[in-house]
Amino acid sequence: MPDSDSDDRFPSSKLDRGKIFAKTGLKVGANYARYLKDRVTNRSGDKTAQKQALNTKNAEDIYAELTKLRGTALKLAQSMSMDTGVLPDEFMDVMAQAQYKVPPMNQALVRKRIRDGLGRFPEQLFDTFQGEAMAAASIGQVHRATLSDGRDVAVKVQYPNIRNTIESDLKVARPLIGRLVKGPYLDEYFEEIRSMLMQETDYENEADNIEFFADQYDYDDVVTPRAVYEYTSETVLTMTHVAGEHMNEFLAREPGQERRNHFGQLLWDFVHDQIASNYCTLHADAHPGNFLFRDDGRLGVIDFGCVKRFPQDFRDNMLRLWNARIQDDEDAIHDLLHTLDILHSDMNTATRERVASFFQRFGRLIVQPYRSDTFDFGDDAFYNELKECFREGSKLRETSGSHHFIFINKVLVGLFGIMNQLKPKLNTARSRAALRDSVDELPTAP
Repeated sequence: MPDSDSDDRFPSSKLDRGKIFAKTGLKVGANYARYLKDRVTNRSGDKTAQKQALNTKNAEDIYAELTKLRGTALKLAQSMSMDTGVLPDEFMDVMAQAQYKVPPMNQALVRKRIRDGLGRFPEQLFDTFQGEAMAAASIGQVHRATLSDGRDVAVKVQYPNIRNTIESDLKVARPLIGRLVKGPYLDEYFEEIRSMLMQETDYENEADNIEFFADQYDYDDVVTPRAVYEYTSETVLTMTHVAGEHMNEFLAREPGQERRNHFGQLLWDFVHDQIASNYCTLHADAHPGNFLFRDDGRLGVIDFGCVKRFPQDFRDNMLRLWNARIQDDEDAIHDLLHTLDILHSDMNTATRERVASFFQRFGRLIVQPYRSDTFDFGDDAFYNELKECFREGSKLRETSGSHHFIFINKVLVGLFGIMNQLKPKLNTARSRAALRDSVDELPTAP
């Protein structure tokens, strides 16, 4: 492991990061050229295996460069690991590393970052501090430590220059995405993403999120950390440590169906408790690396940087749309699609019909688990249709819907993806009743 800060200085300027993005493109192009040459010179070879090898090589090269960039780029890798039916399986297999493990900063830089954030080196602050990171992700890495009062804590240390990288990455991405996606809301979408990413770099804000969720959702079956404010700053976050296995470790032990059902139910209910509450606040980073499966049967929930707070009227109209879908009330659905800007006056007739058709199919599929008291997420037919729907949605070039949908969609994709891997059989009657109770409490729509 290197012992000088210079080895861990992450590229933060638009120019430096642009060079890495360009290098990645050149690698992918070279891989494709080799693939075409191999197809010509080895005509008898297994075409499927050749394409899979190309996908794997491209994914490995892209991932290797994204890990150097951290920040926004690495969050892209996490998104690429989600099973949405859009990318080849080989990409998801490689990019899944971004959910659990990223090459960490060296220990000398970690000490400097803690001193810069808290005013003293870690050995002066903590009774014990493990220099080797227990986890490293897109914005920071986590170290185990103990406080003088004996509490076992996790210390998240932010990578240097992360805020600058967010701004530079989005400036690079904006014109590129603008060539692919059209519509009046693109600037709002980018501002929503930028705002959330900037919030994630403020660890004092994350400490407040931790305390909110600990107060509201840390109950018998769910465990969340507690913030330790006296050892927290904008770039260093100290919280009580939550132990448990990540989902990949849990599944590697081939748990029985009962155990899968148990944890699937806890996660499903945890998400729905947030949706049904009147706090309009959602843990919006539903990827497997943020949930822990514990020996005591409780579900651990970690990483509260990406927490979305919705306007009351948006949250209320989303509940009304869910209820209209359950009741197959086409008139109410039509009105709500306009209220939520999914359908809007700037669309031409063909686009409006295409978008309406997609959301009709997508909406009917999303409410399917609520139409009976139980639902089997081991049903491959359901998830295959959902992936096909995601694939269809990726072809819509027209921006549609309020920018608040960005994180609703992120939670939906993440939750259903986790359920597909766990394959639990769930009791959905409780979540349906909770949502209906919330609908009953809504004011009459204008």
